[in-house]
Amino acid sequence: MAGLKVRDLWVIVHRWLGLVMTIFLVIVGITGSLLAFYSELDGLLSPHLQVVSERDMPETDLYILRERAAALDSQARADFIPLHRVQGHSVVFGLVPKVNPLTGKGYEIKNTEVFFDPYSGELLGQRYWGAASLAPESFMPFLYRFHYSLALPEFMGPTGNYLLGITALLWSIDCFIGLYLTFPTRGTKSPNAKRRNWWQKWKPAWLVKVSAGAFRMNFDIHRASGLWVWAMLFVFAWSSVAFNLGEVYVPVTKAIFGSARDLDTPKLPQPMESPKLSWQDARQIGRALMEVKSHEFGFTVEYEDSLSLDREHGTYAYAVRSSADVGSGGNCWVTFNADTGDFSTFSWSGNETTNDTVTRWMVLLHMAHVFGLPMKIFVCLMGFVITALCVTGVYIWWKKRKARAIQRARVVA
Repeated sequence: MAGLKVRDLWVIVHRWLGLVMTIFLVIVGITGSLLAFYSELDGLLSPHLQVVSERDMPETDLYILRERAAALDSQARADFIPLHRVQGHSVVFGLVPKVNPLTGKGYEIKNTEVFFDPYSGELLGQRYWGAASLAPESFMPFLYRFHYSLALPEFMGPTGNYLLGITALLWSIDCFIGLYLTFPTRGTKSPNAKRRNWWQKWKPAWLVKVSAGAFRMNFDIHRASGLWVWAMLFVFAWSSVAFNLGEVYVPVTKAIFGSARDLDTPKLPQPMESPKLSWQDARQIGRALMEVKSHEFGFTVEYEDSLSLDREHGTYAYAVRSSADVGSGGNCWVTFNADTGDFSTFSWSGNETTNDTVTRWMVLLHMAHVFGLPMKIFVCLMGFVITALCVTGVYIWWKKRKARAIQRARVVA
C-alpha cells in the first residue's frame, strides 16, 4: 500500500510537470523539426543570397572579401573568414559590432551576415540574423532564435533562455519519472494466475492496443512512444540544459564525468584593436601549428574550415576538419597569440576528457550534425513525437479530470 501511495505521488508530479512544460515543449518540438533541415530550408527560402552557379574561373581572394564585408558598416567588424565553401553556395561573412568606448557596449548594427559571390566578388545581399521579419530570408534564422530563446525583446535579456533552460531541467527530471511510471506495479497474486517475470509484465507498456477506445489509445501512444525514444528524449532535454542553463549543467556533468578541458586563456585589459599579425600571416602560422599537431597526434587534415580573431583574448583560432572528427564542420582547432604567433591552445577529439566527449555527442545528436540525412530525418520526426507526447498527455489529464468531476457530482448527489 505504501508503494502505491508513492506511485500516486509521482503520477501527480508527472501530470503537473507535463502541464507546465506543454506549451514550451510544443514550441521547441515543432520548431526543432524544421531546424533539423535548417541549411536546406534556409537555402530554399533565400536562394538569392546563398545559391551561386559554379564557373570555371578562379575565386575572389577571401581576404579581399573580408575587407569588403568589414567596409560595409563602420561600426562593425568582420572577424571570421570561412575557409571552406560548399559547392554551389555563396561565401558568408559574419559581422559583429564594435564596442562603443563611451558605453562599453556594442554599437547597434543593421546586418550581421554578408553574402558574396565567390567568383565575381559581387555582394549578393545582407541580413540581420534572427531578426523578426516577414522576409523569406529571415524566416529560418528567426525560427532558430525562437527555438532556443523564444525570440523575446532585447530589453528582457536572457529571460527566454532561462525559461527554456528551466523547462529543459524539469523535462530531464520528468524523463525518469515517466520511465518509472511505466514499470509494472505489484498487484495481488492470484493462486491460479500464470506466473510472469518482470519483463513480461513490462512488455504491454511498449505496445499500443489499436482496437481500444480513444482514451486507451491515447494512453498507450503516450506511454509507448515515450519508451521507444526515451534515450533521445533525454538527450534533447539534458543537452537543452547545457545550452540554456549552464549553471546546472556544468557542476552536474562534472560530478558525474569529471572535469572538462581547460582551454580558457586570460582576457586582455582592453579588446585588441589591431593585431600585429595580418590575416594572411595568421593563416600560415595556423597551418604550421596544425601540421605539428597532426604529426604529434597522428591525424590528417581533410580541409581548412575557418580562421577567426578573438579580440577579447587577443588570439587567432585556426580550425580544420581532421580525419578523427565526427560530425559536420571543423572540430579541430589551434589558437595562438594574434601579435606574436605563439601557441596558445589545441583541441581535437583525441585530447578530450569524458566530460567533453559526452557533451560533444549530446550537441551533435541534438543538432543532427552526425550520421547525415538519416539523423536529420530522425530528429525531424522526434519533434513531432515530442508534440504528440504533449497532446496525448493533456488529453489524458483532461479526460481524467472530467471523470473525477463526474464522480464528485455523483457523491454529492
